[in-house]
Amino acid sequence: MLELIMNLDFFEFGDQGTPIVFLHGWQQDKKSFSALVPYLFKTNHLYLLDLPGFGKSKLPNDNYTSYDYAEEVVEWLKKNKLTEVILVGHSFGGKIATIVANKYPEIISKLILIANSGIPEDKTYYPFLKYLPQPLKKRFSPLFTSSDYKNAGKLLPIFKNVVKENLTTEFAKVNKPTLIIWGKNDRQLPMDMSKQINKLIKNSKLELLPTGHFPFIDKPKEVADLIKNFINL
Repeated sequence: MLELIMNLDFFEFGDQGTPIVFLHGWQQDKKSFSALVPYLFKTNHLYLLDLPGFGKSKLPNDNYTSYDYAEEVVEWLKKNKLTEVILVGHSFGGKIATIVANKYPEIISKLILIANSGIPEDKTYYPFLKYLPQPLKKRFSPLFTSSDYKNAGKLLPIFKNVVKENLTTEFAKVNKPTLIIWGKNDRQLPMDMSKQINKLIKNSKLELLPTGHFPFIDKPKEVADLIKNFINL
């Protein structure tokens, strides 16, 4: 077991109602959910976290996986004595939220996944890249490299760990009420992925919006309304 950080930086808004904890995606930080705050803080207690290595939280060990990130979130929840939490995860944060909901169901009451990763894309051209001559490989590699990879910086070893993870079995184990929100025009994680996850998670509800990979930035009121309606079910 890796040594945990636990001292995660976070924003806190509101002081009453259901606690909602937000986990951001890769290359993001706690500020990414700011557009939702005006619509939710009056009726809910909001916590926007910086995951390890992002924002103002400490850089983790190079061996970290999504499961280690999940342990960090659980320990943070325990430290802050939070239970019956609505856990919201976007992209990479959605993977972490799914693992937390499965491993520590007593802490989580409902799960909200927004354009979350966890099902690797089938990139059938990858095996052929090794046959390219080195000059061509160097020339064309940017075409096959994601922005997350190119901008990972000190987190690159961790990115290489988490990008290979397949959470199909984790999605199938989820037994918490789950809302899935996805942008119809998402170019990072295609809409077909949302339908796969919707089928894997029993009794989950899928909501599609006319946005890209960040529905809560493009349509904050609509996303906030979906969250509030889901909480009140």
